[in-house]
Amino acid sequence: MRETNYKIPGVELSDKIARFIYENRKALLKFLIVAFFIHSIPVILNMKLPEKKEIKRPPTTVKFIQKPPRLTKSIEFRKMPTIVERVIQRFVSPQKPRMSARSMTTATVHGGTALASLARPGEYVERTYSPPAMLTGPSLNYDIMDTRHSGRTIKSLQEELISYTNFMDRFEGWLERGRSKEDWRGFLNVYQVQYRSSKSAPNGEPMWNYRPSALQNLQRYAMEVLPNLQLNLMGSIRLDSKNIMDVPILIMMGYDGEVIYTKNEVENLAKYLRSGGFLFIDDGLASAYGPFTRSVKQLIQDALGYDAVWERIPNSHPIYHIWKDFDGPPAGDDLARVDSRRPAREIYNYLEGIWLGGRLAVVLSNRGYTQAWGDWPYSTPPLDNTRQLQMGLNILIFAMNQPGGIVAKNKEKVVMQQ
Repeated sequence: MRETNYKIPGVELSDKIARFIYENRKALLKFLIVAFFIHSIPVILNMKLPEKKEIKRPPTTVKFIQKPPRLTKSIEFRKMPTIVERVIQRFVSPQKPRMSARSMTTATVHGGTALASLARPGEYVERTYSPPAMLTGPSLNYDIMDTRHSGRTIKSLQEELISYTNFMDRFEGWLERGRSKEDWRGFLNVYQVQYRSSKSAPNGEPMWNYRPSALQNLQRYAMEVLPNLQLNLMGSIRLDSKNIMDVPILIMMGYDGEVIYTKNEVENLAKYLRSGGFLFIDDGLASAYGPFTRSVKQLIQDALGYDAVWERIPNSHPIYHIWKDFDGPPAGDDLARVDSRRPAREIYNYLEGIWLGGRLAVVLSNRGYTQAWGDWPYSTPPLDNTRQLQMGLNILIFAMNQPGGIVAKNKEKVVMQQ
């Protein structure tokens, strides 16, 4: 029987390598021992191998020599300026000396002044103090004389340089005080808040303008008593309008209808009040529990949140004394008469306000001033509304003159641009 041999590739080669290692393993072991011994000699004897030293080259230095510049022009000697003296004549109104001589009696003591040495100790000596002459000059506001134009007097340097008429095309309001609190000059564009209401006014007008003659009479009265303060009736404006950010004062009136408002109006009103705006609200019905007052307070609450804290304005507040003096808010339509729509007489001897950062931002009246402005002169018999009109102008002047308001911020912008 014939046998067949099968060969696996690589098996014969591995057998030869294994046979070679087995036959020469003693020689390989000796070789490893000798190599280990040779490499251990430097470590055992602590021999240091020679190191290759690097050759350090000295740094390259460069010396820069700057040559002096050449003069292209020759030195010129200029003549000294000639000083000419001129005499400028200025007329100054005569003024009394600020300090006058005064006499006083004092007791002399030892070791005192030379005056005390003229008398015996304890005696009273009368002495007179005469201050040195003091230079007096004109006031920059009212005493400047213009000698080039026949002695024309410049009333006020501020009036000559800056006038409120220069800003009528830039701002919605400007206010300056004259020599006294009775003298105010400037202008104000008056805007009335237009809103949606749950009903119309009894006279058929929209509730936001239930008494159209109110602001007209206020404007007419301002022209009579404050000729330098110009009130311009600009019509109505909505609370969601972006233009209210430039309006110093918003006037809002109502009667017996609720105010209906949107989310955009609330957000825009909040931004306006926090940016220096001023809102005056008057309830013609003169009822703190009426629909208009309750809904408008809810509007302010939604706009200002926790900052909507109503406080009574004290009678010593500048709003009652900035132009005309009042002991408190004057009587309004709440004391004038009682009609079928308001059978119970409600009297509120105060105005309410909201302060934001120390600035009075909202004023609420439940006295019916807009009713007094627009209706009293035509009632039977006619009622005098002078004090109510004066209170209205007091509110407008205070709002424009208040620090932190829109008018004050506009003045700061003008100063920064100078």
